[in-house]
Amino acid sequence: MTDVAAQNAASAVKPEPGRWTIDSMHSFVTFTVEHFTIAIAHGLASGPKGTIDIAPDVAASSVQAAIDVATLTTGNAMRDERILGPDVLDAASYPTIDFSSRALEETAPGRYAVHGDLAIHGFTKPVTLDLTVHGVVTDTWGKSRLGLTATADIRRSDYEVLKFGHVPLAAGGFMVPDVVHVTLDIEATRDEPGESAD
Repeated sequence: MTDVAAQNAASAVKPEPGRWTIDSMHSFVTFTVEHFTIAIAHGLASGPKGTIDIAPDVAASSVQAAIDVATLTTGNAMRDERILGPDVLDAASYPTIDFSSRALEETAPGRYAVHGDLAIHGFTKPVTLDLTVHGVVTDTWGKSRLGLTATADIRRSDYEVLKFGHVPLAAGGFMVPDVVHVTLDIEATRDEPGESAD
């Protein structure tokens, strides 16, 4: 089987119904944003937590997830201090970024649009995640493990965190624009009956 065929076969696998818990150790949230219109800046938040409740009718499934804002880093301590401080994300007052799904629809085999609400900095706005299911395997401990990637573009202005770098340039555009591209690479394990996620 070719790599492409194997990938297609894996993505066609629908996870078993039940509750799946995000494996925080092996899941990451990354984001990219233009810098001076000519380059891309990167950031990372680690350890997302949450649950994925998969229903027999996949469209009835739901997701609840949270990110600890304090884990966010751009690889520069001075910049991180500004972003996490009271002028931007204000991590002390708003310690988590939260997502709660409202609806899910299959857009292609192994691909879904997950419609939900994203709460950042005290503001909650609708957002749609473009979700790809990479497949399900049995790990070395005998647990069912699910791999997912979700992406979305969000506007900083929706959450009033536009202060950092939104400076107009003489040639047009901004030092740091409004839109941020977010990628969530998620592993989750299926909870066994009677098993607590704590």
